[in-house]
Amino acid sequence: MKLQISKKRMSTTILISMTDVIFLLIIFLLIASNFASQTGLPIRLPGSNSAVRQTHQIVHIVYQDNDNIVILGKKISMSELEQELKREYSSPEQVVRLSADKDIPLQTIITIMDIIRGSGFEKIFVATDAISKR
Repeated sequence: MKLQISKKRMSTTILISMTDVIFLLIIFLLIASNFASQTGLPIRLPGSNSAVRQTHQIVHIVYQDNDNIVILGKKISMSELEQELKREYSSPEQVVRLSADKDIPLQTIITIMDIIRGSGFEKIFVATDAISKR
């Protein structure tokens, strides 16, 4: 029994390596799209080692207690805060800098941040002091 061996050229393209490349591209795009969709609030809690000074602040709010909130040098109460912020709002690019004493409860800071977001502002920074490294 004699086997026939033919030396014909293959006219089809081998697509195995091309499918590998396409598969790797799809995996890369899926991973890259997950990183692009993550969002969050860029805030630092009081006493941060990596505090960075924000120079492009527009609206500065200083919270002392319910009756003493200073916004742009003007004293207001907590109930007037939202109305005052709506008057100051002009674009989503505006930045709000929130300063508060470190002994203020976190829930109070979150409530103020909710009022700020409800007024239309999207960029909120919590002011901190840098801790000196020992």
